[in-house]
Amino acid sequence: MFDVLFSERGLSLDRLRVLIEVHDAGSISQSAPGEPVKQSQYSRQLRELSQFFGCELTERNGKVVKLTSDGSQLAEMARGFLRSVEDFYLECRSDRTLFTIAAGDSLVQWLIIPRIGELLRGVAQCRFTTMSLRTFEVVKQLADGRIDFGVIRRNALPSTLKASNVGTISYTAIVPDRLRPKKIATLAELFTSCPVAMQITDGEFTKQLEIIAYEHNPRFRPALACQSFPQTLAAVATGSFAAVLPEIAIKDIPAASYYKIWEPTLKTLQRDIVFAWNPRVVKVRPHAAQIVANAQKIFRI
Repeated sequence: MFDVLFSERGLSLDRLRVLIEVHDAGSISQSAPGEPVKQSQYSRQLRELSQFFGCELTERNGKVVKLTSDGSQLAEMARGFLRSVEDFYLECRSDRTLFTIAAGDSLVQWLIIPRIGELLRGVAQCRFTTMSLRTFEVVKQLADGRIDFGVIRRNALPSTLKASNVGTISYTAIVPDRLRPKKIATLAELFTSCPVAMQITDGEFTKQLEIIAYEHNPRFRPALACQSFPQTLAAVATGSFAAVLPEIAIKDIPAASYYKIWEPTLKTLQRDIVFAWNPRVVKVRPHAAQIVANAQKIFRI
């Protein structure tokens, strides 16, 4: 059985692991930065792996050596195989299987972390790691098997992934009570005469919020530019800044310390959110199907 694979030398678990590392890092140099000896070793191991399969697994672009499409395909196959073997190893030793759940930083803090304890109680044989990633990174890493589950926008979900509905993220403007003497009652007043903290990224939310702000005040500039919603929330908590934030986040601020401004234009910011997974995960990883079933009940807005 499998005589073809074992008739020649060159195939090994260690070489497959190196292949996966180079795939995830993007190139041989990035997989071992500042370590020329290790880079040389990786290059030799991948060359031997290429000779075994009879195809080029790497290619040089200037000084950078990356995987070819064949190399990337083999890396994804190897990841699934090695993960299954590792899961079997852990089960045999009565250790808990590790799963990774990824989402944007705000969803990790305000949706996943508060409810992951309940998820863990339903699958006591498992443990979890959370990762904060941009939406496109979650989709990419779900596709190639680097992560197991993700929470993303429904409109970013490719047909290759499965998903269950989490709910809709709605947004509202909140103004700390300390700023109340400014008599800020509308979005126009908010973006014209109020110090606003605002998440500044190249994401879809920021672009749409900027459109809303500029419609009310063409000269609008945020008083404080933040890199994430949690940073923006922290700014509002100081009492010195107003902001447009997800409703799910506002529970972290004492209700008596702020008031809301909501207008229909904020509906354009709403996002339908899903819990997503790669169908291969359910097929090859023990307990994954149970996690999916439990997550559909637990992760709801």
